[in-house]
Parts: sequence; C-alpha cells; structure tokens
Amino acid sequence: MFPLLKKVETWVRNQWVDATVGFILLFTALNDTGDTLVDDVITGNVGTSHGVLVLGLAHVIRSIPPVIKSIGIIFYPEKT
Repeated sequence: MFPLLKKVETWVRNQWVDATVGFILLFTALNDTGDTLVDDVITGNVGTSHGVLVLGLAHVIRSIPPVIKSIGIIFYPEKT
C-alpha cells in the first residue's frame, strides 16, 4: 500500500536500532542520575531521568535475544 511506510516500519523494528536506542537512553540517563541514583530511589525522589533509565534498560533487554540470534547466524551458519 505505502512502500515508504513499510520501509520505515522495517527500519524502526530492527533489533540493532532497538539496541542502539536502548544503550543511548541507558547511558544518558546514567550520566544524569548516576551520582544520586540509590539515594533518589531510597528517598522517593524519582524523576523523568529515572524513567528514561528504566526505558533504556527495557530496550536493551528486549533486543538481546534477536541480536544474539543474528550473531549466531553470522558466525555459525547452518550446513546444508
């Protein structure tokens, strides 16, 4: 129906893009909250950067199985 839309959807659902976005979110949130993360959680002083940290962690965890599968396909091809 819409070829450009299908190409964009394929790119957005790529596991490597998901992993990259996850790592970017994770590292930027850790940079913002790294010094006071434990104290903020204990005192309940939770903000948006803490939510971004959780979102980045979720992206990274969600992308692990497909990335490992694709690495396995590259280095261990099936023999026919």
